Amino acid sequence: QSPSMRIAILCFALGVWLLQRQAALPAGDAPALLAAVLAGLTFTAWRLRGRWRLAVVCLAAALAGFAWAAALAQWRLADRLPAEHEGRDIRLSGVVAGLPQPYENGLRFEFAVEQADAAVPSKISLAWHAGQRPEEDDASPLLFLPSLHAGERWQLTVRLKRPHGNLNPHGFDYEAWLFERGLRATGYVRPSEGNRRLDAFVWRPAYVVERLRETIRERFRRTLPEQPYAGVLVALAVGD
Repeated sequence: QSPSMRIAILCFALGVWLLQRQAALPAGDAPALLAAVLAGLTFTAWRLRGRWRLAVVCLAAALAGFAWAAALAQWRLADRLPAEHEGRDIRLSGVVAGLPQPYENGLRFEFAVEQADAAVPSKISLAWHAGQRPEEDDASPLLFLPSLHAGERWQLTVRLKRPHGNLNPHGFDYEAWLFERGLRATGYVRPSEGNRRLDAFVWRPAYVVERLRETIRERFRRTLPEQPYAGVLVALAVGD
């Protein structure tokens, strides 16, 4: 790489950093305006020579970094759950995008939405609470859950809400954690006869990796069912 190219890369990174330092994103039409200015600077740099050309290239690179970061941020924020769709039943289909995480009364899992009967984010976090199924020979209901695995395609009826969480000083920021993972809504699966598995596995590279991670985790659990260090070994092996 030539020295001017290295300087341009640094200026691009500087532009990204400047965007991150702003208290608010530019207005919605700002990226288009920045793109027009950037085109003008690029044409000017092509006509110039010497130090003036380098100065214009640096300015254009910084502007490109700023505009790129702003457009990416607006695109991410646009993938959100409309307020009018909170707390209502929504039928959707998609793929279990990560390792299902069991908890005391159910499962939590990331879900990549493919189709929905309402506007919803492309990736959401769902909980499936254990239901109750009465047995014919026993008057007491038994808790049950479906067998859920990474990479499966499901049709579900869910209720969603926009992400939010309590934030204490120096504490865990749950809302920021969801945002970093691209999870733009949380919710739970509603009891419905339409909840069903559509495909046993969706062949995509990311889902292949998640299914392999799940297979390794289950082998650890079967081999070391009661060992207190089993969870540590799983975490070290597959990052769960």
